[in-house]
Amino acid sequence: MEQPRRARFLPFLRDRRGAAAVEFAVILPVMLLFYLGTFEASQAIITKRKVTNAAETVGGIVARSSEMDATRMRNVLLISDAIIGSVDGDPPEITVTTVRTDAKGVATVDWSRRGTAEAAAKGTPYRLPDELAGLADAYFVLATVRYAYTPAFDFVGIFGTMEFERRFTFRPRKGTEIAWK
Repeated sequence: MEQPRRARFLPFLRDRRGAAAVEFAVILPVMLLFYLGTFEASQAIITKRKVTNAAETVGGIVARSSEMDATRMRNVLLISDAIIGSVDGDPPEITVTTVRTDAKGVATVDWSRRGTAEAAAKGTPYRLPDELAGLADAYFVLATVRYAYTPAFDFVGIFGTMEFERRFTFRPRKGTEIAWK
């Protein structure tokens, strides 16, 4: 009785016509993972570059101004929106801070805006980046852009949310400071 049952399956074991389909079914998930991973990685790189461009442009525009106010800041933020363009999700957090150092190199905020709202009060102590610490009688414009990028195809939790932050520091181009009006 056992022999006839095995004999029924022998033709299937010798038949190689479906081998390509089986191999394709095994390889397809791996190939899709590589394809979607490459897509997500490229989107993350593009988004990071947009964050960098926005921070540099915002800081450069503010540094070229002799004074700023809420209307001008809104216009600068509109320019940054055009740079960042089609980034999905929450809008980026854009902060512009002007910092003054005294004769001893102690840094304090002159004015600071996160978007169009005040971020830090005038006179608040400010920790400068290490490369600027200790510079006396100086004035700086610091533009920071933060963005949380969430991948579209993160179905297995490989990437997760990525935090991008870029800061640029400028000196005023038209005078020694930038007044907030």
